[in-house]
Amino acid sequence: MREDAPEPLDFLPIHCQQTVFHSDLIDLVNETCDLIVLGGGGMIFHRPEDSSRSGWQFNIGIEDLKRIKVPVATYGIGYNAFHFDEMKLLPNAMEHLRETQAKTSLFSVRNQGSKDALVAGGLDGDRIEIIPDPGMFVQPHAFTLPGSADADIRIGLNWAGDRPHFRFQEPWSENRQKLINALCNAFETMARTYPGMRVYFIPHLVDRIDSDVWEMFKSRLGERTINLEDSASHIYPPSFAQVGFLADAYSQMDLTIGMRGHANIVPFGMNTVPVGLGSHDKVGFFLKEAGLEQNWLSTQNEADAGGGDRIAEKLISLLGQKDVQKVAMAKCLAEFRETTRDFNKRLFELAG
Repeated sequence: MREDAPEPLDFLPIHCQQTVFHSDLIDLVNETCDLIVLGGGGMIFHRPEDSSRSGWQFNIGIEDLKRIKVPVATYGIGYNAFHFDEMKLLPNAMEHLRETQAKTSLFSVRNQGSKDALVAGGLDGDRIEIIPDPGMFVQPHAFTLPGSADADIRIGLNWAGDRPHFRFQEPWSENRQKLINALCNAFETMARTYPGMRVYFIPHLVDRIDSDVWEMFKSRLGERTINLEDSASHIYPPSFAQVGFLADAYSQMDLTIGMRGHANIVPFGMNTVPVGLGSHDKVGFFLKEAGLEQNWLSTQNEADAGGGDRIAEKLISLLGQKDVQKVAMAKCLAEFRETTRDFNKRLFELAG
């Protein structure tokens, strides 16, 4: 946004997930800001512990929403409900999203799948734009990757450890174990072709949330795998100051396998071939948007994503196509950047 802005920008950062938009805060925004930018990221989901009054991550009541005087725009927000969560969203979420859309001057989501979900929920599709998730534009900073010198190939693996009962079909523990076994079988098969292969565990969340199954991988793969939360703990948490190191770790991979949305989006921005993993619709939404819909080890229908042999075959095939995919990804990223630039221009016009 600063790169595209016609004049210097100043920001009042508000953490939507952890902040109640109370009356005094709204007064502060009305008095000091020219524009509210809501997003980006997968904000359209429900966590009971957030006690959100909206049913999604914009924690504001409808009456307080109406008190906002400055223009409002949503910035590439995403539908983030879990595939195996039968409730998906709280009943009031779509009503609140409709009110939010009515309040906005620009309303954008990050992919077609998110748009389709919101239209099905009653939002006006003609007023929903699609712009890329800004996570693909993270700037990398040089990071010393541990154990890299003696690796002939580097595979990044991002595991999402939170809410396993929504990520895996019941019985979730057994199905999670099936996927872990299949991945380890695939890596062992690949190691026969790439004897110096390293598998890097790349957590996003800290406090062992994304590393809760680490020992299961370690017991199978031994010294072939490295957990960055342990071996490079100094780059965690990946805050605004540190996130460039995590991005650079992704840039040094030959291939990444990601369960989280941004474990696919950030590598894509680094021109590293991403492979989606798991059941979450947002992973498929992004890969389709980027022309990489075949790069998904989906567990929506098969708990083990087709089994170790099938996973190994797909990964080896993608490694062989790596250079071709990189060219196509670079072209797609440039097109995404132009879409963002056009949206930003209209965003700044709102601020006057």
